[in-house]
Amino acid sequence: MESLEQQFTSVLAEIEVDGRPLPETEIVHSCVVNNDFAKFTIVLPLESRLRQILPTQIEENIRNLPSISRVAVEVLEKAPIDDEPEENKASIPESEKSRQARQPQRTAYLQNYDAVLAVASGKGGVGKSTVSLNLALALQQKGFSVSFFDADIYGPSFPIMTGLRGVKPELREENLMPLEVMGLHAMSIGNLIDDEAAMVWRGPMVHQAVEQLLRDTAWPGGDIMIIDMPPGTGDVQLSISQFCELAGAVVVSTPQDMALVDAYKAITMFSKVDIPIVGIVENMSYFACPHCGEKTAIFSQHGAEEACRKYEVPFLGAIPLELAVREGGDLGKPLMNQAPSDSPAAEAFRLIADNVISSLDDLY
Repeated sequence: MESLEQQFTSVLAEIEVDGRPLPETEIVHSCVVNNDFAKFTIVLPLESRLRQILPTQIEENIRNLPSISRVAVEVLEKAPIDDEPEENKASIPESEKSRQARQPQRTAYLQNYDAVLAVASGKGGVGKSTVSLNLALALQQKGFSVSFFDADIYGPSFPIMTGLRGVKPELREENLMPLEVMGLHAMSIGNLIDDEAAMVWRGPMVHQAVEQLLRDTAWPGGDIMIIDMPPGTGDVQLSISQFCELAGAVVVSTPQDMALVDAYKAITMFSKVDIPIVGIVENMSYFACPHCGEKTAIFSQHGAEEACRKYEVPFLGAIPLELAVREGGDLGKPLMNQAPSDSPAAEAFRLIADNVISSLDDLY
């Protein structure tokens, strides 16, 4: 049976460029595969007519493979600088060097932060954005200078959760000035588009949008940058891993098996791009009756703790179901910005913030 690389070569050879099969050209720079998702980086001059047709052809051909269901094609004007150490190059046969697929060099965005943390989930609906924002606020209240980047291009929730719907960032000397709210410096594409606008974008457009927000925002720097990732394990996650030197990833899940299966995928994805797992947060862990205090495990119990033992990563904490958490997000008044915030959920966020710092200290 052909390897995946051989299958890719076969289907790409069906595409001809100036009379030559595509694999024999230098257009395809690299390919990164994660489960059923494949991301190609191709290099074409800005004036090339192939920019309009080649990405679609590659997507259509690769999707014919039974093991691949999602494809993204990033188009660059120039190939990233090859920073492969010379001693490593020496071990590669000359016949292999010309066609060796390389992962693009990481771009040095957000280097003015001591730690850049991705908050991710394998699936939607687990409260990742709620955890991201309240964690950022909990860290800020502990004395850290914190910024927040809402990287969920398709479903940005930051403007709603902070009461900044319709607020546009200021443009100053061709730079976007981050919004300042609740002690955070923040940016979200939700503050650049209309509330009801649908982002019907292919992978390369999303990739470019994420890079533009990282590059053109005048981030002030500081102790910690929290990046609220979109759900899943797709092209934005791979783009962020290339654009930034992430200190680690916090994975959010709920206790039930269905959510944990997708959390496993997120953990596996980050391991493939050499990003350490800071730990797992179990959201909606239980419901605590506000009258009698009895705890009810609505979505099962201790699933995230078991996942931590399986993958040997830290368990950061469990957040209970609490009405104030939901109301705070809907009203633009997140729980950790309310006073007094001494509820079980608020205590959980403070504990998780402490555990995140402790886990980072252990990693570095």
